[in-house]
Amino acid sequence: MKRYLNAILVVEGKADKAYLANYFASEIVVVNGYEMAKPTLDYLKDKQVIVLTDPDEAGQWIRQKLNRELNKVINVEVDSKQCIRGFKKGVAECTIAEIFKKLQPYILKEPYKEGKITTADLQKIGLINDVELRTFVCQKLHLGRCNLKQLIKRLNYHRIQLEELQKLIKEYHGN
Repeated sequence: MKRYLNAILVVEGKADKAYLANYFASEIVVVNGYEMAKPTLDYLKDKQVIVLTDPDEAGQWIRQKLNRELNKVINVEVDSKQCIRGFKKGVAECTIAEIFKKLQPYILKEPYKEGKITTADLQKIGLINDVELRTFVCQKLHLGRCNLKQLIKRLNYHRIQLEELQKLIKEYHGN
């Protein structure tokens, strides 16, 4: 059974996200190492985040930058001795026992109840093929820049209701 965290998990790369997504159902955001995108930082700015980076110099740099840029940061550091596989060292190479041990204080006791918005719902209200409208909605809800798949995930993670989306669409159209 996948576990839920009480915050958004922020990791360095796609391999870290793919590994952790096997064990956690919470939102996991990738910052792409040194190439942190401003829209990603804007999205995370006022949200509770858990920073889990590789136990190396690059990981430290990323952690420090996130601590400067974001408001609600929890730093979780893994033991580098538990995170080696072959010649690679990082979060994706950690034993799952090490990950669970470090994230245990932030694991929710009861499953997180996400929203239930679907692609069909967004199609009904006109959010599928209208990039400008989707951008407007994302800005109003502080969801960062999203493609459709990310939008659905973030709407559900933050439990945003269909009614709230419909109000924003009316606002966009000036009704």
